[in-house]
Amino acid sequence: MKDSKEISRLIAEFQKRESALELDNALLKETINTLRIAEERCAVLNSIVESSDDAIISKDLNGIITSWNTSAQRIFGYTPAEIIGQSIMKLIPGDRIDEETHILNQLKKGIRVDHFETRRRRKDGSLVDVSLTISPILSEDGIIIGLSKIARDLTANRKAEVVSEGLSAIIDSSDDAIVSKDLNSIVTSWNDSAERIFGYTAAEMIGESILKIIPPDRLSEEPRILSQLKQGNRVDHFETVRMKKDGTLIYVSLTISPIKDRNGDIVGLSKIARDITENKLMEKKKDEFIGFVSHELKTPLTSLRSYVQIALHQSRKQELDFITNALSRADIQTKKMEKMISDFLNISRFEEGKMQLELNRFDIVSLIKNCIEDASIVSARHLISYGGIAECFVNGDQEKLSLVMTNLLGNAQKYSPEKGNITVGCQNSGNNIMISVKDEGIGISTADQKRLFQKFYRVSNEQTRFISGFGIGLYLVSMILDLHGSTISVESCPGSGATFSFQLPISH
Repeated sequence: MKDSKEISRLIAEFQKRESALELDNALLKETINTLRIAEERCAVLNSIVESSDDAIISKDLNGIITSWNTSAQRIFGYTPAEIIGQSIMKLIPGDRIDEETHILNQLKKGIRVDHFETRRRRKDGSLVDVSLTISPILSEDGIIIGLSKIARDLTANRKAEVVSEGLSAIIDSSDDAIVSKDLNSIVTSWNDSAERIFGYTAAEMIGESILKIIPPDRLSEEPRILSQLKQGNRVDHFETVRMKKDGTLIYVSLTISPIKDRNGDIVGLSKIARDITENKLMEKKKDEFIGFVSHELKTPLTSLRSYVQIALHQSRKQELDFITNALSRADIQTKKMEKMISDFLNISRFEEGKMQLELNRFDIVSLIKNCIEDASIVSARHLISYGGIAECFVNGDQEKLSLVMTNLLGNAQKYSPEKGNITVGCQNSGNNIMISVKDEGIGISTADQKRLFQKFYRVSNEQTRFISGFGIGLYLVSMILDLHGSTISVESCPGSGATFSFQLPISH
């Protein structure tokens, strides 16, 4: 019986020890799990510290560096082996030593240091602008045992500030209105010249729609311009009309560029507006004068040409070779002058909105060949050849399209060397007909091509110095084709001739 009790006691003791062992194992597992979690968190924190773009440094209360991340090495030039265990004073310029004491005193008072901008010294001795955020490292008892510093390199910011200040100075001193707006046409900046030109102050315009300065009949320009910019097309020297605060209209030349974010997405627009009202008024007066003079010259010139032709007819009958030759030359010159006056009058009519098209269906190839024949009579110094289809009908103004071909051929003759070849092409291009005039002349630079179709613009260089002209022929060509819904284009480079071409819809 005694033995039985002893055995029961021993069993109970064993069970008690087994329970205690199971409890110890559970505690051990929990401890291991806690350590594993702490290890994982520590690894995450180390990864964050090492991948940060900012320098992250810790030091003890004696200023001895205890940790140093990868960005600290990049910014200051020291490796961890060179700097850990060294004084933080290695990074502080002599004239800023007192900052350390001041910062430590603030931290002891419980005041955290945020975004303190200062300078620190690199390994190579150069100085770097930094923004410091400094926090205390506390023991379990809440006692400060060290400091943690995050140092952000401000070099790029400083450079950006300098550039920004320079751009701001340029914008403020510009004679042109410089305006920016978002994609909803809300004005976000407005310089002094914008106030001078349009009459509104910055306070009156920023936050308001740009439509305040756009006349009602030109509101469609905004979406059209935005569409061009979204396609990557910059808008240069777009001439239009804008409205001042007092309601008066002014002529402006707009250059518009997209404002892009870091991803290259368009987030707004920047506009430079130049007041060209005075130039436009002077141009209008000049056009009125030219139109008046041209009109007054046309009648006597027509009479003069009639007399020359009568005299030429008589001299040919009497076989007066010298007089016939002289009168033939006079007839050519009066014909040139008559064409020039006709061009001026056509431009005047177009700009007054009085040029109307008289549309009819005709064979464009026949018109081209007639123009080639006339051009060959005026100047026999060039060989003009035709290459293309035999017949093609279009709907257009026959007289005005004849002016287009005459001007293109005359231009090719004017700028081509003697005996140079001029080739006129006429080919099908889908539902259109492509017409081209190619010469072997002096060619046109890329810069000149951009302004070639502007009124009164002439290429100015040594080769063109002695070539006469007013710069209205290609302008007239451009205007007439615009009325036909077409455009003139040019392909050229200096010394390699030029090819002018345009398209017209085929009439079936």
